Amino acid sequence: MNMLLVALGGGIGAVLRAFISATTSRYMNTSFPIATLIVNLMGSFCIGYFNHLTLLSPELKLLMITGLLGGFTTFSTLTLELLYMLNTKMWGRLILYSTLQFVGCFVLCFIGMQL
Repeated sequence: MNMLLVALGGGIGAVLRAFISATTSRYMNTSFPIATLIVNLMGSFCIGYFNHLTLLSPELKLLMITGLLGGFTTFSTLTLELLYMLNTKMWGRLILYSTLQFVGCFVLCFIGMQL
């Protein structure tokens, strides 16, 4: 049963990530990987928030945190984008993006845990 909850949440999270990627590429004309930044910042906040909620059952935490937010956030895409910036010597963009991702996700996860 637990694996079904993770699979269900992961599928929903992946679809939400694809929707945000499609929406940002449609309405934002930029080569900056804003969609990955958005999903990772949102996901970090939500992981901190949901993990802190004591009212959630262990099953609901599996569905929401491991499944949905695990499928929603994307470390592998982040790594690929950072390697592209490194290989193309986009030093300023590499520093900005990695700082926004790592510091921003840490701070938002912390804030989510405080609510």
